[in-house]
Amino acid sequence: PFEMIQKVPEFLHNWGVKACCIAGESGDPSLHPDLSVALRGLHHWNIEIGYVSNGLVMKDMEAIAHYCKFAGFSVDAGNEQSYAKVHGVPVWNFDMVMNNIKTLADFASNRNLPVEVGYKFLILPDSYHTIAEGAKIARDIGVRDLQIRPAHLPETEIAKINIDILEEQLAKAHELETDTFHVYSIRHKFEGLKKKPQKHCWATPLTSTWLATGEVVACVDLRDENYNTLCNYIKDGLPEVKRLWSSPKHLAIIRELNKRLDNCKRCT
Repeated sequence: PFEMIQKVPEFLHNWGVKACCIAGESGDPSLHPDLSVALRGLHHWNIEIGYVSNGLVMKDMEAIAHYCKFAGFSVDAGNEQSYAKVHGVPVWNFDMVMNNIKTLADFASNRNLPVEVGYKFLILPDSYHTIAEGAKIARDIGVRDLQIRPAHLPETEIAKINIDILEEQLAKAHELETDTFHVYSIRHKFEGLKKKPQKHCWATPLTSTWLATGEVVACVDLRDENYNTLCNYIKDGLPEVKRLWSSPKHLAIIRELNKRLDNCKRCT
């Protein structure tokens, strides 16, 4: 709600929150009619902003460039054919996304704005063989950071990925690095392409995810689980979030999450 978009930034600032990330789930933050208002409000209250989008819509480009610390775009492919297959969209969407990313990168560069533009690439069976191709495109359109990481996949899908080809693609991507283009291939949390089991979650006491429907959840990847919800900031009010933080209810949620670390395969 617009009222909350106006109130939340000041509330977070007064609470001592230093940073936030705006992202979507089944939708995309670029579609929200008041995105620029939210970005401007968070910036006004000295909260660093990360922005994650599919990049298909860029109607608030100037606000993103001026107010965000980073803007990451979930592409997951290196050419239009693999992009269409991975995302189930028309092939021409790829060029639209690349043009939008380039437009943002050029806008920020020409005005010496500090936003770090990123190209996000999940390692998927239908596109992993295009990583090097995507890296070259990313560098050419002005991206600063290319992030490559495994996805949470069933065994049958992991088996479709040839590790030798993957390693070759990653090596070629790293060869393209410069002082202004960085490649991060995140593999240290994985054994092969399988997530390493964890003994404890250190993130849940420090972060929370606020859904558009009002729920405040401790773990973003388990946001649909009832035991993960602290309260509803729309229905219960913003002060209730602060009141319940570090309360017995919050601590119980954290303990419950740590009992279920086998559900944390998506966390990377």
